[in-house]
Amino acid sequence: MAAVLACAAAGARPVPAGFEDLVAGQTEQLDVRLMGRSAGVWPVFVTPDGVRLLDPEPVLTALELSEEAKAALVPALAATLPRNGHLACDNVAPDSGCGYLAPTDDPTSIGVIHDENEGVLNLFPARQWLPSASPVRDRYHRPNEAAQNALLHQQMFNISGGSGYMSLSAMGTGMLGLFRDGHIGVDWTYNRQQQRGLGSRDTLSFNDLYLRNDLARKHYVQVGRMDRRNLSSAEGGNFAFSMLPLDRFEGVRFGTTQAYLDRAVIGQGSPLTVLLSRNARVDAYDGQRLLQSFYLDSGINDLDTTRFPTGSYLVNLRIFEDGVLVRTEDAPFSKSGATWDEDSRQWFVQGGRLITHDERDHRGALQAGLRLPLHPNLAMTVGSAIVDNIAYGELRLEGRKALGTHEFTGSSAMLRGDDGSRGLQQQATYRHRVSGTVYHQRMRGGACRGNYINPESLGCSDALSASLSTPLAGGNLYFGYTRRTTYTLGREQNLLPWFEGGLPPGAPWRPGDREGQLTRTLQANYSRSFQWRGMSLATRTGAFTQHTGASQGPRRDNGVYVNLAVSRVVRTPMTTRQDRVGLDLQHGREEQPRAGYRIGRTRRWEWGTGYRELGAEFNGRSNGQNSASASVRQQDDYGATAATASHYRSRDQGETSYTATHTSSFAVGRGGLFWGSEYGSGAGVAVQVDTPEDIELNGHAAEVRVAGARRQTLRFGQRRLLPLSSYTLTRAEVQDVSAHDVAAAVRVEGQGSGQSLFLPPGKLWMMPIELDLTYTFIGSAHDDEGVALHGARILNAPLPSLGNDGGFIADFPQREKTLYLLQENRLMECPLQVRERRSVVFMVGAVRCQPLAVDRLPSKIQQQARVQRLLREQALGEQLPSVAGAQP
Repeated sequence: MAAVLACAAAGARPVPAGFEDLVAGQTEQLDVRLMGRSAGVWPVFVTPDGVRLLDPEPVLTALELSEEAKAALVPALAATLPRNGHLACDNVAPDSGCGYLAPTDDPTSIGVIHDENEGVLNLFPARQWLPSASPVRDRYHRPNEAAQNALLHQQMFNISGGSGYMSLSAMGTGMLGLFRDGHIGVDWTYNRQQQRGLGSRDTLSFNDLYLRNDLARKHYVQVGRMDRRNLSSAEGGNFAFSMLPLDRFEGVRFGTTQAYLDRAVIGQGSPLTVLLSRNARVDAYDGQRLLQSFYLDSGINDLDTTRFPTGSYLVNLRIFEDGVLVRTEDAPFSKSGATWDEDSRQWFVQGGRLITHDERDHRGALQAGLRLPLHPNLAMTVGSAIVDNIAYGELRLEGRKALGTHEFTGSSAMLRGDDGSRGLQQQATYRHRVSGTVYHQRMRGGACRGNYINPESLGCSDALSASLSTPLAGGNLYFGYTRRTTYTLGREQNLLPWFEGGLPPGAPWRPGDREGQLTRTLQANYSRSFQWRGMSLATRTGAFTQHTGASQGPRRDNGVYVNLAVSRVVRTPMTTRQDRVGLDLQHGREEQPRAGYRIGRTRRWEWGTGYRELGAEFNGRSNGQNSASASVRQQDDYGATAATASHYRSRDQGETSYTATHTSSFAVGRGGLFWGSEYGSGAGVAVQVDTPEDIELNGHAAEVRVAGARRQTLRFGQRRLLPLSSYTLTRAEVQDVSAHDVAAAVRVEGQGSGQSLFLPPGKLWMMPIELDLTYTFIGSAHDDEGVALHGARILNAPLPSLGNDGGFIADFPQREKTLYLLQENRLMECPLQVRERRSVVFMVGAVRCQPLAVDRLPSKIQQQARVQRLLREQALGEQLPSVAGAQP
């Protein structure tokens, strides 16, 4: 031991001359970073063994860390920390996993990596001090403030007829924006029925006509005529009452709304953050099940867990750099069901008078509902209604549970009424590879007991249904069973002319008048679709059995059926053609075997703003019945139109019928009238393309895509309404389009950038499309004697001088007819006569230029400061008056 110590002492040498400062340490200016975020350059004391920040507090402030983080980390950064320089990435050939140091679990300690080559100090604090990769999102969407109030309306017209009859119907939905958060909604229908010998009948009705105002994005008040539809949607809550009488009424409704709720924020669950020193792929696993793969940039990344299943489980994150697994991390994750994770209650109260068949019959109504989240996977809904002094109450429980890849949902409801009404309803669903559903309802309305009869009385029925489907051999196997019993009035009383529903209001009903009809059906089928030699084949095979109880005695029917459909699509640059052939075979117990076939062809032509489609089909059956039909469909700037003419013929007679439909939409706002061809839903985007000064310019100018629908190609100067779903976050994108029939190169300003939109009903977003046009001329300029004007300066626009041969390539923002040149002290004008056009390039060849007086130079060119400077340099500027505000 003495010899070893003596050797060590003898071997120890002092620090070489000139390197003493390195051993003692020195102050360096380093770029301090936290997972990609830079705090700037700060003084750091560096020794061979460690580093120490000289002023750590402002560094942490520049990194936007919280006050708690600064209080915990300042003492650690003020002490000397290991450099860990061996973990830095080599710029030439970085190793997998380099540049990363696992954050410590101690909130008062911090790790660093000193990258000497780059002059960077990377910090790795505890995870709890890491700033969020993205700002905290509000749970509620904010409507776009720049949206305008407008009238948006969608309409549909239908006409059909045949031998001796004609039917005309129209329906429309309109929204008129009022104030900041209010709108008027209207839903109307019109019907006209005309039959030979019986005259005609016209009916105009308003299903909805109300004024609504949203309050602080959480509540709303609605006044007017309305029905139950909004109560089972995001606009009015998740009230899935199926037995409670909530018919149309006129009155007022108050309640909570989820229309503004950001579902993406709700569906995220607990946050998952991953730290990356380099771009990497991150695979998220639940055990051995891959949840999702992410391709992320270096830095702090919050994972999008919207598609993760609900539940509480451990997520294993596997980080791959250059295809190599560099590390794994485990993080606890919890996510509740998207339906019941609201921490706020939902409720509504409404009152008014019912809308009955007899407008003179005023019946009062008062309804209310309350929805309570009892558990992340369980919700309770309570509702009550008082209709014409009869009280009803409904209680519902809804639950959902996910066990791995197995998902269970169920609901149970119970109804009670003062008139003796009783109702039960249960539903259960299971989803995995096999999907199964069971539904049961038993309703005993007041009419069943015979003690109260009116149009609003609840009916009488028993219903049970069950279904099971599962993938099998590339197809789908389905089993279904239904059992239903309905109770109606006696046959004689159903024929009373003064009340189509049976007895008149207030009439007594003897229990013996009730009749029950039982129907049971069991069916099974197997369907499969596949491709074969460029054709699509779809097959369906099944069997059924049905038992029906009737007053004439029970009936039973058993049968089998086979369906085969073959289609082929042939595409060309201009058209799409589809050929169809189908075969149907069916045999029942009480019928002869029947065979049917159908042959059809459809041809479609598409263009930028729409399409046209022609079709024909022939159907035949083994019993001698056959039919033929021809159809046409078209969508253009003014709407979508479809028409069909059919001829049906049997062994004894024939009949011809027709039908036609037209749908369209429009909006009227401060920007004028905008017409659209799509059937919208309450809001819209008004697009207006720039109108160029060049009247000869025509063709397609821009492409617009809204809400994920197909792209719309718009022409110069075109105005178009693109309807949107209200209360829905969507995106509008615009880009230029390459068109061979356009003489100029067209570029949309701001192309590729999208606009996120969230519009309440009655709001219109104006989206003007501004265009940059470029006209390109190629030629050469010569004077009267044919001498090339080499070195001449172009005055029309700031462009390079002409070449030695007088050649030029000139790009102008408008179509120029004359080229103005300045060669030394000579001012020339050259007429541009296009000899040949190639795409967006005009070939003018050799042009002859004439001398031009300075005072005849066009004023729009004279006003350019660049032109005035060039003229003054050639002593020509004195001939021009001084122009104020000259353009550069």
